[in-house]
Amino acid sequence: MHNLQEIVCPIQRAATLVADVTVIIILRELHAGPRRFGELQAAGVNPRSLSERLRRLTEEGVIVRTRYAEAPPRVEYQLTAKGRALWPVLTALQEFGETWLPRKSEESGS
Repeated sequence: MHNLQEIVCPIQRAATLVADVTVIIILRELHAGPRRFGELQAAGVNPRSLSERLRRLTEEGVIVRTRYAEAPPRVEYQLTAKGRALWPVLTALQEFGETWLPRKSEESGS
């Protein structure tokens, strides 16, 4: 992972942060509200990739990890203001995909 502060181009900095399917899935899931690790994993993410991306997103201030002092311990992840600011980017990706990258069944009218 590149140090984002060393990248001159702001588009490249943003793309380096979010141009990863796992990151996009995490952001999509957390947009609906706080989630636990298992809930994020259930969205189809490999546990190792999920751990790595959660750590990176936490370090970048995109998400916050909250540990609750319960038995057993509970940990939740949620978007920060910085993370919520990425939602228009995801919406734009969704709109592009719907308009320009239809699924095969949608192209044939099935």
